[in-house]
Amino acid sequence: MQDQAVAQSLSDTNEPTSMPHGAAPPATHQDPIARLDRALQRISFALEKGKQTQQHHALNTQELVANVDALICRVRDTLAQTAGTEEK
Repeated sequence: MQDQAVAQSLSDTNEPTSMPHGAAPPATHQDPIARLDRALQRISFALEKGKQTQQHHALNTQELVANVDALICRVRDTLAQTAGTEEK
């Protein structure tokens, strides 16, 4: 008896759904203005995401340049100290 109940529940879960999760209904039933609006929102989101990525890279570059400058100063200071102690 239990096998039959499992078989029935499996067949119920394997039935195809009318529309996959997250999928939009067929384009013929949608309002063209709503479709255009959604497309423009997706484009706007993609452009904004691209700007954020570029800003993030610019910040990383500035930070890297500052770190390299600090390293150069430390190396110069160390070389100057070693040059001063060698002369004595």
